[in-house]
Amino acid sequence: MAYPNEKVDLTNCDREPIHLLGAIQPVGFLLALTSDWIVARASANCAAFIGLAPEDAIGTALREIFAARTMHDLRNRTAMLRGADGIERLFGCPVVEGGPPFDIAIHLSGNLIVIEAEPASDEHGDATGMVRSMITRLDQCADMAAFYREGARQVRGLVGFDRVMVYRFAPDGSGEVVAEACKPGIGRFLGLHYPASDIPAQARELYKRNLLRIITDVNAVPVPITPALDESGQPLDLSLSVLRAVSPIHIEYLKNMGVCASMSISIIVEGRLWGLFACHHYAPRCASFERRSVSELFAQMFSMRLESRERKETVEFERRARDLSDQLLGAVASDETLLKDPDWLGDILTNAIAADGVGVWIAGNYAFSGSTPSTDAFRRIVRALNATAAGKVFATDHIASLIADPAGLNSAAGLLAIPISRSPRDYVVLFRSELVRSVRWGGDPHKPVEYGPNGPRLTPRESFAEWKELVEGRSQPFTASELRVAETLRATLIEVVLRLADEASAERQQSNARQELLIAELNHRVRNILGVIRGLIRQSQPTDEAVKEFAKVVDGRIHALARAHNQITDDHWGPAPLQALIDAEAAAFADNEGRVITEGLPILLNPQAYSTMALVVHELVTNSTKYGSLSVPEGRVRIGWHCNEARDLILGLCCKDWRQSEVGCRSAPIRRLLRNGG
Repeated sequence: MAYPNEKVDLTNCDREPIHLLGAIQPVGFLLALTSDWIVARASANCAAFIGLAPEDAIGTALREIFAARTMHDLRNRTAMLRGADGIERLFGCPVVEGGPPFDIAIHLSGNLIVIEAEPASDEHGDATGMVRSMITRLDQCADMAAFYREGARQVRGLVGFDRVMVYRFAPDGSGEVVAEACKPGIGRFLGLHYPASDIPAQARELYKRNLLRIITDVNAVPVPITPALDESGQPLDLSLSVLRAVSPIHIEYLKNMGVCASMSISIIVEGRLWGLFACHHYAPRCASFERRSVSELFAQMFSMRLESRERKETVEFERRARDLSDQLLGAVASDETLLKDPDWLGDILTNAIAADGVGVWIAGNYAFSGSTPSTDAFRRIVRALNATAAGKVFATDHIASLIADPAGLNSAAGLLAIPISRSPRDYVVLFRSELVRSVRWGGDPHKPVEYGPNGPRLTPRESFAEWKELVEGRSQPFTASELRVAETLRATLIEVVLRLADEASAERQQSNARQELLIAELNHRVRNILGVIRGLIRQSQPTDEAVKEFAKVVDGRIHALARAHNQITDDHWGPAPLQALIDAEAAAFADNEGRVITEGLPILLNPQAYSTMALVVHELVTNSTKYGSLSVPEGRVRIGWHCNEARDLILGLCCKDWRQSEVGCRSAPIRRLLRNGG
């Protein structure tokens, strides 16, 4: 047996052309026909079954070899082939007139019609009734574990192999035995894990096209197909062959386990290879073609039931998640502080999506519950999340691949981030702990090598002993259903955040309206009180000039306070500009515009400092009006201010242009009236 281009060993077995082996197993024979039913190729063992050597059969019309009734049935079945992977079957057909009956499989390979035949068994039964009974037992299973187990038991009862396993593929191509039915005393494989390399990608692809694969005897000598190559130099494509020979790599693999015969039946769910019914026998065994066909039909029914159960579980899971979303929405609506409570959020969210800890990041503030990374690691994670797609749920089972520095992750290995805003980017993050567990492998997934008959190859599994490997740095992956639930929760959380923002905005508006009303009322009352006080002072003025002057000074100061109060309340009792205060005092005492000149950057005074500063400026302007530059029409006052290094406000007042002579200047530093320029 030869390969088309290169010698294959374990170093390149993932590229092995297992569909182009150029040979079949010896339990039957093969003929490849042209479109006009002329034999173009034949297996080397034809003579043993139909009494005609390959060299005599090639070039002969099939009607000259097969019985007329069988030819008629073959043509009808060939016309029924649909699609590239169609296969039709006939049972109990007499190939040669007067000869024994054969079970026949027909498929198309390129432009050739491929007929494979093996001796018919005397086992005949009601296939429809048999499958119906098997499916009824499946439907009675209460949970998925029982469903898998019953499937394995039904297949073993049908084909009679020593061991039948339900083998489920993981997303990375590795597999796990999730159910097993076997005869006593041969050990158990239930729960074993196997590396993806045990079933290479090209083999998994063939399992999707050809749903049943049988190996009747690992010690059987393959039968070559004649001629090995066609006129264009190509071997016959045996992808859909029932009798296709076996890769020597796989033969040695089976021998290492002590297996003499095997059979695999594909489990296809939603168009993907979910897993296999893997059957092992410890002596040569060839289940009849009819029973193999029934087991293939059962596997298809099993797949449909499995798909239905998984969908039902998904629907139920997502229904519970919607209920939790409604619960979350209702609870936060009555108590908005719950949104920032990670313990409460953790209880709600982990009822929908399994997690070991919850971190909440809102506007730069964070809170934790359960098993989470350190504060610094959480900040790095949030920065990394900000680089992902905005507004979408993000999940990984390997946080170390998301951030450059994995320090501080503690036991967290996987995360699911639910964004609850766009700007700023806020998150609720579910963390899953590292899946540090002992995985039971059927062999070393790292392929330690030694030299055997096929070159560097797997260490022999001999007794198929368990090989244990710790899975480190990764968590249980988040499923597609969990991601859909997370999207539902994201929409709910965003709705909550937006509702709270709207409510907060409305409350702020109401508060501002109440504050404006209060300030207006306060301003009105204060002005009335100040007006009453001024009136009392004016009405109570005595005839004594000194006391009269004192009353005038007090009245002026109260008036200054009234003006300052008006300016503060005009700005809703907030900081008011120093410039406005000086302008108001200058307007009250300087008769000509432009006599008071100011120099300085814009400064805001808080309300407490503003009243005090009003009295200070009032005194300065009053003194200048009585004794300084503002006491004559030509006089000018220049007022400047600045902040020193201590952020104190320094105010100076200088007078110039006093008629023809200079009176000098007065300067008054006023410290700590306002800190930090506010």
